[in-house]
Amino acid sequence: MLPLTAMSAAAMLPHCHRHAGRASLAADAFPWHDARLAMPSSFPNSHPRSHLRSATASYAGLLLMTVCVYIIMYAPQPMFNNISRDFGASRSLTGLCVSVFMLSLAVSPVCVGLFLGRAGLNRTLSITSMLLGASGFALYFSPNFWVFLGVRAIEALLVPVALTGVMAGIASLFRHFDLKRALAGYVTSNLVGSMIGRIGGGWCAQYLGWRATLALACALFFLAAPLLRNLPQGIRSGSRTHSLKQYCALLKNREIAGLMFVEACGIFVFAAVGNLLAFRMADLGKGQSEGLIGMMYLGYSIGLAVSLALPFLLRAFRKKTRLMLAGSAIYVSSLILLLFPSAWALFACLCFMALGEFIIHSICPGLINSAALRFHSCDRGMVNGLFLSCYYFGGVLGSYIPAVLYGAFGWAACCASLILVQAASFLAIAAFSRQWEAIR
Repeated sequence: MLPLTAMSAAAMLPHCHRHAGRASLAADAFPWHDARLAMPSSFPNSHPRSHLRSATASYAGLLLMTVCVYIIMYAPQPMFNNISRDFGASRSLTGLCVSVFMLSLAVSPVCVGLFLGRAGLNRTLSITSMLLGASGFALYFSPNFWVFLGVRAIEALLVPVALTGVMAGIASLFRHFDLKRALAGYVTSNLVGSMIGRIGGGWCAQYLGWRATLALACALFFLAAPLLRNLPQGIRSGSRTHSLKQYCALLKNREIAGLMFVEACGIFVFAAVGNLLAFRMADLGKGQSEGLIGMMYLGYSIGLAVSLALPFLLRAFRKKTRLMLAGSAIYVSSLILLLFPSAWALFACLCFMALGEFIIHSICPGLINSAALRFHSCDRGMVNGLFLSCYYFGGVLGSYIPAVLYGAFGWAACCASLILVQAASFLAIAAFSRQWEAIR
């Protein structure tokens, strides 16, 4: 699963503190600086210097909580082989430890926004962080797989509350001028958390065992909780409910439906490879080293480079759809490397696959928002809520169906299904390229 882009994250925020202003040099260096923060009365001490310290601590706490969320989501992946062996669970069942998070994120966008508006930001994040921290003890002492999966499911229910609360907290701290810069820190913390969870979690599990590693990962939430105590006590949520008819009408637009299909296909394959990596390494005779399995995920770090180089790539290719086609072609081609019985080929696949997926994922959310505003009269919250639901639902299917094929028909059949799915995405981009290029 990939992190939200800054654009789609900003579009989902509650409508609060969105006043523009002229930037100072200090604010360029520190986006939480001076009067563009939430009103000082929101904090216990209204002295400017104390206000700045409180805001800095709050922002740091929000980013730390985001890192912790992505750590607990992805830390089990390099441990899947040992978790499956210790509990006697199949590969497809073990993959549900991550699938439950994607399923929760797929159905939560509207419900969580309404909940935050009633319960209050400060209280919600504090309670959520303490519950997620305490869940580590339950994971450590889980007697069987179903108890373990149940605890992960409870964590999955809390994660959308935490992530939506973090974005709402950033919105309550920053004015509109600084919001994009603050959200850049949020997106970076997504990437950092997912990498620490996979790589750091793998190495820790190799020396401490997977139970102790997951318990320690959850305990990190106790470090974030004290930093969140100075957040504003409440926010005014901008979320509102929409009817099923409105969502269906939005999906009737072929351009929007095509973009969401492309994103769903991309995360389907991405989630599948991420979940099956540990089992494939075991088949290659390298499944005993959780640290080595974790290091394989280092290939995903190319996504950060893609994010930084995106403006240059857009200038080089001149058209967004041309760049999307190139990214999708790289994605499809990289999956062929999965068929080679080599850990190096698998690592190369992860690198090129991440390159293609991050290119597509960096462009699609903006096109979806622009297409919805052009062809359908609806608010951005509705559009992005539907986008996230389609996106994460694709991840749910990808983390389960290929694992079933892997267990029933072997690795080659699993790889063939992934290639077919991504080839369908490539064909969709080719078919809609002219219509999408016209979107401004």
